Amino acid sequence: MLSRLVCFLAVPLSLLLINPPSLANSKIDIDGAQQASHQRSLVERMTRSYAWRWLDANDDKARRQYAQAASEFSAQLIKLRRATASDAELQENYALLAQQWDDYQTLIASQPKAQDGRALLEASEDMTWIAQKGTQLLEAKLGPAQKPVQLAEDIGALSQRLAKIYLMRSAGLTLPFLHKDLASARMEFDTASRQLRAYPGNTPSMQSQLQLLDTQWLFFQQAIDELAKQNLDRQLQRNVFTTSDRIYEVATELAQRYRAQVH
Repeated sequence: MLSRLVCFLAVPLSLLLINPPSLANSKIDIDGAQQASHQRSLVERMTRSYAWRWLDANDDKARRQYAQAASEFSAQLIKLRRATASDAELQENYALLAQQWDDYQTLIASQPKAQDGRALLEASEDMTWIAQKGTQLLEAKLGPAQKPVQLAEDIGALSQRLAKIYLMRSAGLTLPFLHKDLASARMEFDTASRQLRAYPGNTPSMQSQLQLLDTQWLFFQQAIDELAKQNLDRQLQRNVFTTSDRIYEVATELAQRYRAQVH
């Protein structure tokens, strides 16, 4: 899946590290850098919207969601490059992500169709890999107090990833690794949600939100099981789209609340 990324890594490092002059003397700002954990979610969300437009070209909601996620991703990427400009490894990572972002926008601007689905999927995998690497590098600097934040962000990202894979398979993309990726993401979601439920800092209202998340997850798993049976009912596909929205919203809100706990 990282074939395109390998090509980009062959680009001379000096070209990847070109930054606007205003970034040259920036210091790592922890508050700004925390946005890194949400970048992966946004990439998955944008690609998920593309997959749904592939199935329903007239759905304006998917278009609006893409526009909102793209705007948020772009703004956060600018902030992250400023916040990490004093760290060579992070600077390289986010310069590469910015280059990938330019190419991704060109791919996703086209009307969804079968021959472009694989290219966009591979581009999104490259971007999520780079975004996740940035998160891991920053997590080492932020310390263990960020663990519940990251778990909540992971759940949000995985909800979008699962929907992305499900919808692309429903649209007819029959790549052999998609079945494995769907199963892997499902296991990751289960693990992250169990760990988050066990977090000792959960307040009663957080526990209530986690219960809501679990309920939505049950509906989501039922749809995944139906896909394995080759059930391509359009309402079932729409349920996956809307349920992944609810999980994403709850997980994002939880991440914000956990973040507030550590400040």
